[in-house]
Amino acid sequence: MSSPEITYRVRGPSDLDEVSKLVEKVFREEFDMPVKELLEKEMEQIRARFDESRDLFTTAETGGRVVGALVVTHDENPGESLFSWLVVEAAARGLGIGRELLFRGMETCRQRGLVVLRARSFAFSPAAPHLYWMHGFRVAGMVVTEIAGRPRETLLFEKRLTPAASP
Repeated sequence: MSSPEITYRVRGPSDLDEVSKLVEKVFREEFDMPVKELLEKEMEQIRARFDESRDLFTTAETGGRVVGALVVTHDENPGESLFSWLVVEAAARGLGIGRELLFRGMETCRQRGLVVLRARSFAFSPAAPHLYWMHGFRVAGMVVTEIAGRPRETLLFEKRLTPAASP
């Protein structure tokens, strides 16, 4: 059986509901964690400060359905960004979608002169910490995030890029 065709699309802040739905679905199905309230607050903040020259929202789709998403937001410090959300639904894992989303995000940041990349991942996630580690991100710390009244460890990663060559 062949792999499904995956389409990657750069999206705008008005489409952030797509990533919210996907993240909510993944966390509910895989971790039995309600994150809707957390997502609503965070996506509203991202929408309000979205800067097309520094932020990125990309989806991976198959059959007209969003199966993966990456949200990269700018940091207050020039040249720095945060990989806020990287998620792939369970049924679409193993197809290289997370790796491709991460690569596209890193390359876009490099082209935009964003050379300090930060990422975060819940420590209990089976794939994201490994993916960041394998692509040169290093653990920079850990914080505790409260979700649905329960403390959860969040790993903080960092990677420094070489700036893109001038044309």
